[in-house]
Amino acid sequence: MTPNGAPAWRRLLGRLPGTQADIDPAYSHDTGGLRFINQLEKLLGLGLSRGPELRERYVGQFFMGHRHGKGSCYWPDGSKFTGGLYLGHVEGYGTLEWNDGRKFQGLYKSDERFGPGIESYPDGCQDVGLWLRDHLIKLCTEVPGYFSLLDYPAHYRYIDHNSGKKHISVEEDLFLRSYKHLPFDDKDIFPEGVFAYSRNTDHLTLTRSFLEECDARYFQNTPKLPEEDPWPVANVTPLLVRMQVHVYKHRCCQVEFTSNVNLILNGVRGTYGPPGPKELASEQLIKKAARGDYEGVCAILRNGLVHPDIADKHGYTALAAAAVHCHNDIVNLLLDSGADVNKCSDEGLSALSMCFILFYPEESFKGNIAERSLHSYKRKEQSESSETINVAEGAISERQKRWETIQLLLRRGADPNTSWVPPHLLFFAVKAADAEAVKLLLERGARSDVRLPSKLGGLTPLHIAASIPGQEGVQITQHLLHSAPDPNVRAEDGNEIYGPDKPQAREANVTGGVTLQLKNEAGPPREYFSSYSGPVPEEGGRSALHIACEREDNSEHARDVIRLLLMHQANPNTLWSGHSPLSLAIASGNDLAVVELLEHGADPNLPLSSAVGSALCAAVSTAYEQQRTAAQRIVLVDKLLEAGADILAPVPLREGQIRAVGTAVDYAYFKYYQDTRIAHTPYHALSASEQEVLQTRRSLLEHITVKLRECVILKEKEWDQEKLRRSKKLDSAVHTRVSKKKGGSLCVEEVRLPFFKYCYQCGRSVGVQLLPCTRCHEVFTCSETCRRNAWSQRHRQECSGSLEKNTSQVALDTSRAGLEKNVTGKKGEKGREGKDDRRGGRKGKAGTGGRERHRKNN
Repeated sequence: MTPNGAPAWRRLLGRLPGTQADIDPAYSHDTGGLRFINQLEKLLGLGLSRGPELRERYVGQFFMGHRHGKGSCYWPDGSKFTGGLYLGHVEGYGTLEWNDGRKFQGLYKSDERFGPGIESYPDGCQDVGLWLRDHLIKLCTEVPGYFSLLDYPAHYRYIDHNSGKKHISVEEDLFLRSYKHLPFDDKDIFPEGVFAYSRNTDHLTLTRSFLEECDARYFQNTPKLPEEDPWPVANVTPLLVRMQVHVYKHRCCQVEFTSNVNLILNGVRGTYGPPGPKELASEQLIKKAARGDYEGVCAILRNGLVHPDIADKHGYTALAAAAVHCHNDIVNLLLDSGADVNKCSDEGLSALSMCFILFYPEESFKGNIAERSLHSYKRKEQSESSETINVAEGAISERQKRWETIQLLLRRGADPNTSWVPPHLLFFAVKAADAEAVKLLLERGARSDVRLPSKLGGLTPLHIAASIPGQEGVQITQHLLHSAPDPNVRAEDGNEIYGPDKPQAREANVTGGVTLQLKNEAGPPREYFSSYSGPVPEEGGRSALHIACEREDNSEHARDVIRLLLMHQANPNTLWSGHSPLSLAIASGNDLAVVELLEHGADPNLPLSSAVGSALCAAVSTAYEQQRTAAQRIVLVDKLLEAGADILAPVPLREGQIRAVGTAVDYAYFKYYQDTRIAHTPYHALSASEQEVLQTRRSLLEHITVKLRECVILKEKEWDQEKLRRSKKLDSAVHTRVSKKKGGSLCVEEVRLPFFKYCYQCGRSVGVQLLPCTRCHEVFTCSETCRRNAWSQRHRQECSGSLEKNTSQVALDTSRAGLEKNVTGKKGEKGREGKDDRRGGRKGKAGTGGRERHRKNN
């Protein structure tokens, strides 16, 4: 091996393909290597004199004809290398010493420096850091004024230190692609016995089993390390991830390295000598890039001592320094010189993400209802860096210059998906309601399926866009939906309680709040309502549609966002916190959204949680009454009924440990009585505003009661009226017939009748004691007040008509019975007929007198 390249014999052999197969492999095991070189000269016919370049001497281990393991290489000029080799290439920790006194100690890969290392000079100076080939790629020193996320606590809170962490693993390829699966099976790559005629590992595909055998031979004499925790990935840049994996693979060989590798990896330089020329030039490059010294940057790059991607101990690169200070000419110069536009700092920030943090200070973010958890995080005062521009207080020209830098980086290939810290860059533009920036990022490939950390609810950009007020929210939602994200993705807030429901949830835990005296009533019979036959509603976190329906700002803008979501197949029948999008639109007072949802398939009969009931229950609940006037609430109820809402659908109610099933009317009274101040205080003792609230609630209760009564009457008209009338007279839904069987045993037969028992005046069916009308037994009331009001308002005429009909039916039955008896001609029929006539006459007279008394009493 020459001091600065591959072995001379390998380079010569590479010029003439195919000659290696003719060389006797036994010669390659010659420790001195001279017999191998003689054989090479003979085959090539070059007649070469053995000059200094062919007098390399190797002492060490071999495997399958390759230098493999620990060894030393010597050159005639006095240079020497000692360290590890892998299939003929320098790989692992080693020391290279030149005859002029220079020395490099560090990690190699494929004959090149790749990892931590130290280059020492005769004058005592040392260049320390991470190396890529002959250049430093990362220093162990800190450049003043470096960009740190700690200076921006408003964004630092977005970092989730407990999730998303990656760890170094030799077995797992962090950059695994589908084509890399191909060489996993030797049979799919090599014919059997291929190494019998070719050992050229530079061109042959190395299979997994072959590499495992090579690794076992390479590390056979290496002491095993005690069990340790996995190493976290210190920098997410792909090049540095590969370098960290390489360092991790050779961590057991660090004891052979004279320096402490962990100090270099952690950026500790205090134990080494003064900085060498490469280290000093690297620091100057970053500083001059930050100052905007174009000529100085050009001079450093021309002398070849510095890599254009050099970074300080925090990963702060020259490109990042130029970008955050808006020196676009230096940005172009560094990128033209080979700098990586997507290289990240150790905090996970690329140059583009640093510019976004400065371009969008926290003051630029619009308020939105999606991020309700923000108040739980303390906001610290931002500290100004001496070399960064405060965008919030800067002039418009400075902001425009930064926007031009962002556009430049995106044009030069900056990936908006590279940096995920603090949040994804798309969140900055969405939260600031910058539709132009959102469109630009999406055009440059920004992912729209990203999420905030779990501690912030796991929101996506679409969740936040749906909550942005103004026309900008509509535009951003449209841009995001065109990038084809899942419109039904759910946030991670399934356990959250909807804000207006929280006070009632607390009141429900307080005994004595409601006094309906529930008795586990079963609710209306199934024959009275339309059974829900749709799919079981899915409960989970908020979707973008939930958030848009929850908005209480401009109704038209919220309606437009809802329309966009529904047009892109958003599901209007999912649940969050017991609410559907339709019930949230009702609760927020957005009637335009209600119409839009109903037109796009929202089910008004979707069963919601016990606290909400149904969309119709939400319309009559006192929790959301402040959003509408009494007239508007009545119109909303009628609109839901026209859309197919079933007012008789069963609604579960709970008071303490007692449960019951009622209707939407029962739910309305249940909510009405929860406000003990309004419900149980005399009218004259209420304030003017409270009296207005009471009148509004009573008018709505009367309206829905009328709707329920109409629905019940309409349903009962479909049945046999005579059978239904007889069932109601039993004052029970169960008719018990008792018959005597042989042997004196009794048989009880129960016949269930489709009879819905409710108060004819107020509409309640649970929590009340219902008594039938003593005249017709066809209607029930829950109190004396309801009985009197029902009689005076409507039941007087209904009850009279019912009695007359009953009397006519009795007379008809009597005449039919007399006719049948006259036809029989049996003995004694005259006496019986006269007797029956007298009985019939008495019965008719009694019936008439009863009717007269009935009318008189009323």
